[in-house]
Amino acid sequence: MDLNQAAANFRRAIVHADNLVSVHRHAGGGGRGRRTQETSINRAVVVITVATWQAAVQDMVLSCAAMSEPPAADPFLPAYKVIVGRVQSEVGAFSTPNAQNTRRLLQGVGFDPRQHWAWRQAGGRGQGSIAVQPSDVEARIDQWLKVRHAIAHGHEHLPAVRVLQSVRASASPLADPPLRLVDAEQCLVFFKRVVGLTGDALASHLGAAAPMWA
Repeated sequence: MDLNQAAANFRRAIVHADNLVSVHRHAGGGGRGRRTQETSINRAVVVITVATWQAAVQDMVLSCAAMSEPPAADPFLPAYKVIVGRVQSEVGAFSTPNAQNTRRLLQGVGFDPRQHWAWRQAGGRGQGSIAVQPSDVEARIDQWLKVRHAIAHGHEHLPAVRVLQSVRASASPLADPPLRLVDAEQCLVFFKRVVGLTGDALASHLGAAAPMWA
């Protein structure tokens, strides 16, 4: 496993979320009301996107471990094998890819991505560009994990988290916020960006060329 393979795995996996967005855009009519089938597509986009984020982090960690392997005659090799065994065990147990767990897993191979989780984006409604800070990224990751958890566990209602457009636009808490196509698309765009930033920073940390994540 190296970063090029990790990036190729990510591209192959995330395209299915892209395809579902395309299917939703071409499905249904223009009638009013919540369309159950299209809502299911939105939920599937979020589940696939978060699962692909989880797999990308796991692949990055395994790549980092593999690219750090010393030569066969190096006296550090036995200790390295012990460390790799621990890393592989932690990767296998990585089932909740929230911000804290993600950082902890990557820190186990000597890399903390947090400072790289920052960018500028359009603010909308005449706000100009706004700065997205690492704390904002951590909050969004964790909120999308809550949405994914509710979907995967068949909860009756989704959590009222601000990554959902209906929650951001509401002046009062919502008991059952909808998951719209715009939310699914924003989830997809968000995690693509975070994967790219994390992967490029890890490549720089390792002294390797940055692969193509998108």
